Amino acid sequence: MTENEKNHEVEEQESMMDAMNSVQEINIGDVVKGEILTIQDNKQAIVGIIGGGVEGVIPNNELSAAPFENVTDIVNVGDIVDLIVIKEIKEKENGSYLLSKRRIDAKKVWEKIQKEFDEGTIIEAPVKEVVKGGLVVDVGVRGFVPASMVDVHFVEDFSSYKGQTLKFKIVEIEPSENRLILSHKAVVEAENEDKKKDVLNHLVEGETVTGKIARLTNFGAFIDLGGVDGLVHISQIA
Repeated sequence: MTENEKNHEVEEQESMMDAMNSVQEINIGDVVKGEILTIQDNKQAIVGIIGGGVEGVIPNNELSAAPFENVTDIVNVGDIVDLIVIKEIKEKENGSYLLSKRRIDAKKVWEKIQKEFDEGTIIEAPVKEVVKGGLVVDVGVRGFVPASMVDVHFVEDFSSYKGQTLKFKIVEIEPSENRLILSHKAVVEAENEDKKKDVLNHLVEGETVTGKIARLTNFGAFIDLGGVDGLVHISQIA
């Protein structure tokens, strides 16, 4: 063997050692990046774990929390996606690790919602279901609006809310228990309070204003001035 051949062999061995040393250790719960290698029978995706030197599998139920018909609605061959390692597969027929895209997506959503909760941000979300006791909304994860937090007035039938996109205040968040409580009532109350302040700031004593009769009583009429009610005493009604 010539000197050049010996040097080349040493370089190859060193390169192999570097590659082996650069392979990251994979543990349950780790967040990894993976490349979609193949999609099998529209039932699961085979993934190459980048930097791990091994393959993993994403079954359909771990692809997305949203309903879908085809795996390609969520991922395609060649896509690079973030995944969370669920467990090691002992038989390793379809990869060394069971992976989840759904859970990492949900984790990102919870982190976003937590930030919005901390900052007091009002969010918008569509109402997906009407259930006993309130509404179910989709904010990337399941949110629940108790009946008492739906609106400022009593609502007997919530069916008209289904399909509507409404504004919500985040009342309670507990990602570890998948609990997210929202209130539309709080948003409406805040908006009404802002309207009330605006109307009061623009009212001038002696000025003529136009309003809508809100309700009648035995002592007069309450007039809606667009955010605040005014009373016209019965003695002042012509």
